[in-house]
Amino acid sequence: MCLSIAYIDSDGRKEEVMENVAQIEAQDDGFLLTGLFGEQKFVQGRIKNIDFVNMHTVTFEKK
Repeated sequence: MCLSIAYIDSDGRKEEVMENVAQIEAQDDGFLLTGLFGEQKFVQGRIKNIDFVNMHTVTFEKK
């Protein structure tokens, strides 16, 4: 199964936010991430990069 890993880029450092991201929902002040088993995390910021071909990653950056 190829689900994505979410990272947040903070001052050039990538920190993992969540593995097995199944859904990303845009909200007014960020994004709600939902994992394979229903766990949720909220990320404030904007999407910096999405790579579904090589790494299956979504990188956010703080505003």
